Amino acid sequence: MDNCNSSFSLKNRNIVIVEDDVSNFRYFETVLKKTQASVHWIKNGRDAVNYCTDPSNNIDLVIMDILLPVITGMDATREIKKVRKDLPVIAVTAYVSRDIQEKCFLAGCDEFLFKPLLPKQLLNSIKHFFKKNQVSIYN
Repeated sequence: MDNCNSSFSLKNRNIVIVEDDVSNFRYFETVLKKTQASVHWIKNGRDAVNYCTDPSNNIDLVIMDILLPVITGMDATREIKKVRKDLPVIAVTAYVSRDIQEKCFLAGCDEFLFKPLLPKQLLNSIKHFFKKNQVSIYN
């Protein structure tokens, strides 16, 4: 995991990880910890909608698993985007299919990544969304 020469700072950034599998969450958390991002874990689609649409929650980006309990990641994204159109959502799934990818984009996902993914893939995708906001690169 240390072979990621895309290290950059996400200090003061709030990232929500919507993932029902604890080992997948721990992986994302470990990768993001190196960036100093603040990470919030949500385990199902309905809770993700409730949290992400609450205006009192300051959220910069969402990493959304597609297959989730209660409601799917696609349905959760669709509901979140009705309220927060500009909130970036990165869909992640182990199910490689052009059809699923297309459905994710139609639901409002801004990026689509396949599991398993390398730390560099995740960080490069996140960096893309913060580039215009001058993310400080320190390597």
